Amino acid sequence: MAVEMRRAVLFTCTMALSACASIVSDDDTITHIQTEPEIARCELLGQDLKRVIHTPHSIELPSSAAPVTVICEAKGYRKTTAKLDTSMDGWIFGNILIGGGIGIIIDAVRGAGQRYPKGITLILEPERFATVEERDKWFDRRKAAMDEEWNKVLEAIKKDCADGFGDCDRGVEDAEKQRVEELQQLELRRLKVPIGQG
Repeated sequence: MAVEMRRAVLFTCTMALSACASIVSDDDTITHIQTEPEIARCELLGQDLKRVIHTPHSIELPSSAAPVTVICEAKGYRKTTAKLDTSMDGWIFGNILIGGGIGIIIDAVRGAGQRYPKGITLILEPERFATVEERDKWFDRRKAAMDEEWNKVLEAIKKDCADGFGDCDRGVEDAEKQRVEELQQLELRRLKVPIGQG
């Protein structure tokens, strides 16, 4: 559901503002992939593409491989998955959410092209926390980052919609719904994560 809504936001804003997109894209993009924790093993899977890297790492990705699924894992953390697509056209705020699902926060209003984002960060969620205080501190930091990124998305949508192209109100509404949904998912994970020694 979350992925479909995010695609709807991207589609709505892209259609509304296609006249604003002026980026000329090459066939390949060098994308820097980093993780939190800093070192993780990541597998990249796309059309005729299968690579294993260890973060931090910069990799050249052909547009023909899109979309590229990135699966990262590290000891003591949950496996986390994200998807890179050329429709991002090189623009990304860089905060990828935790917990096994795809949670890419992008500036969708820039229009579709042939470039991947220049960089992404995958935040892997710890499998457990020693104390409730440690858990809450970690999740509060994630919530603050999410709010900051969604505010940037909403500001960008409103700014690029100022000229009155398309159904911009719908784009803002969809983005707001997606923000609420992702914050709710984050809170559910907070409540479910184990506390103490395993």
